[in-house]
Amino acid sequence: MSSNQQKLTKGYNMEELLRKYFLKSGYYVVRGVPFIYEGFEVTDIDIWLYGRTSSFSREIIIVDSKNKKTPQAIERIFWVQGLRIATMASSAIVATTDRRQEVKDFGKKLNVTVLDGTFLSRLVSSDNSTDDRLTDEEFSNAISSYELSKLDGDWKARLKFSKSLLSTGLSFDSCNKWLIEAKFFAEQSITKTNQHELALRCLYLICSFVAVSIDFVLKEISFQEQPERIMLIKDGITYGSRGNAGVTKMINLAMGLVEQHAKDGKLISQQVRNSVEHQFEQLNTGILAEYFSRSEVSRSLFSVAKELEKMAMNREFLSHHTASVETKGLLFCLLDYWGISRTYFIK
Repeated sequence: MSSNQQKLTKGYNMEELLRKYFLKSGYYVVRGVPFIYEGFEVTDIDIWLYGRTSSFSREIIIVDSKNKKTPQAIERIFWVQGLRIATMASSAIVATTDRRQEVKDFGKKLNVTVLDGTFLSRLVSSDNSTDDRLTDEEFSNAISSYELSKLDGDWKARLKFSKSLLSTGLSFDSCNKWLIEAKFFAEQSITKTNQHELALRCLYLICSFVAVSIDFVLKEISFQEQPERIMLIKDGITYGSRGNAGVTKMINLAMGLVEQHAKDGKLISQQVRNSVEHQFEQLNTGILAEYFSRSEVSRSLFSVAKELEKMAMNREFLSHHTASVETKGLLFCLLDYWGISRTYFIK
């Protein structure tokens, strides 16, 4: 067996090679994205791609990579097309060792791009890049080597959950969940000094998800005037995809039931309303809305997301001290939103 064929014997090696290829092609790339439906983990998306083709156009692509002796390429085309619909992705790709022209023709019929065995062999033979990135397996092992990671909030489960949100569609809802997870790792990087770099890697990766999601939702409001953008972003980060009107409608429905069926229902209802309104008012979402509404910030979000992902996965640790001004700006804005002193990160 040739050295190139040996490289093709393990699926994850091929996934890493495809990751390098898509990174060089300008995409934002994530490996091993869980697809979870109603709490049940259905499958993993081998490679998840995000591309920004213009100021008002984005694309999400899922890649199914099967590097097996019997790849069953036709079946994979059916499968990945269904997964594309379920994840609301723009398009899908199947990477297979199968070289039959019929497979490519069938993929074309179903609007699924097929990267066949000829392409993959050429990709392997032309790969001369240095191994300067951690694989997903190495990153996962680094977290596992921290013996207290499960007790300290279950780091691995948090990262898996954060990745899984990519398969649910990019929205304010997923962004708000990432903001919670990113805050956790920001705090861990301060309190767990012996795991400072690992916590920062996790922080950088989840912040890259935040940057991607904001870049995606901004495409719909990029031509609005800044005051309108501030209002819409603040509304989304405060209340989620339902917005203020949707959340208010939901609260009114719930409180109406309380008033009808609970003793002292009107009093309880008013207390709950006041408490909910107070909690929303306490959210410091104006900082994020003001920051993300700036045209220069929105233009840089895609490149910031790619830089943060690289910082998370680079073999030699890359601190935010050496990051671009745009990436530092995003991180420091998030720290202000969380109420975490910048001093800990500047030192």
